[in-house]
Amino acid sequence: MGEMKHKKQWHMGFYGAMELEFRDNKGSLEFYREYQLSKKPLEMDMLLVRKNKDALIYNDIGQIFRGHNIIEYKSPEDQLGIDQFYKGIAYVCLYKSLGKKVNEIPADELTLSFIREAYPAKLIGQLIGMGYDVEEKCSGIYYVTGNLMFPVQIIVTGQMESHTHLSLKALSKQIKKEDAKAFVEMATGFTEPGDKENADAVLQISVGANQYVYDTIKEEDNMCEALRELMKDEIDAEVKTAVESGRAEGRAEGRAEERIQSIRSLMKNLKLSAEQAMESIDIPKSEYAKYLKML
Repeated sequence: MGEMKHKKQWHMGFYGAMELEFRDNKGSLEFYREYQLSKKPLEMDMLLVRKNKDALIYNDIGQIFRGHNIIEYKSPEDQLGIDQFYKGIAYVCLYKSLGKKVNEIPADELTLSFIREAYPAKLIGQLIGMGYDVEEKCSGIYYVTGNLMFPVQIIVTGQMESHTHLSLKALSKQIKKEDAKAFVEMATGFTEPGDKENADAVLQISVGANQYVYDTIKEEDNMCEALRELMKDEIDAEVKTAVESGRAEGRAEGRAEERIQSIRSLMKNLKLSAEQAMESIDIPKSEYAKYLKML
């Protein structure tokens, strides 16, 4: 159950990242998460349907897109081998076959994309050995061509340009410090509905997998403020817990010592200053000096 929950968390981050990748086309794309292919548990990771085929898609991931675009995401723990490749092909074929009327979804309206952080060298080698052509169209984007019924691409996020794909680059267990900072800076500028929620989903996964990197950038004043703003809900929840705990403990003996523990916890976990921590747990300013001496 723990492993399944962990994979689910990575996929939640992926959903947010993909919607951020195509936020410039929100009006012309429909996003379906975990699209069910049948009444039994058989789901594609994402389906993107173009509502307006005349609308330009500037994101290089979407240059291959047609009317119905199936996307399979592989987290850092997942494999992308020949069996997973054919499973994706099968998903697209099954999706095409489930129309409400004959040929409701034409074959020339379908595409398949695989997204993974690491380069799947073994799979690429096998595909070439089977007679398929694999061409890198741009950094990290590989088109698979040959005897296929629809366009297929493999996206290697670890090879993509950081400045154009920060959301997907953030879904890594080995994020670069500059990529983490750039994503945080980008995310704090989001104002459109849904963008902040998607950024939160990506950030939660990214921070959980790269705690040391984010602890490092928290030491920078501008980054610390940006992270606090992005993670406001999580911080508010932790502060509320600390406040309630501090108030309850304050009614018992050892009130001062318990307050000191709460202050230290907030300073360590949320990178707050001593004064900010004391303000968060409702310590009167007249008592600040007393607690500062005890820290």
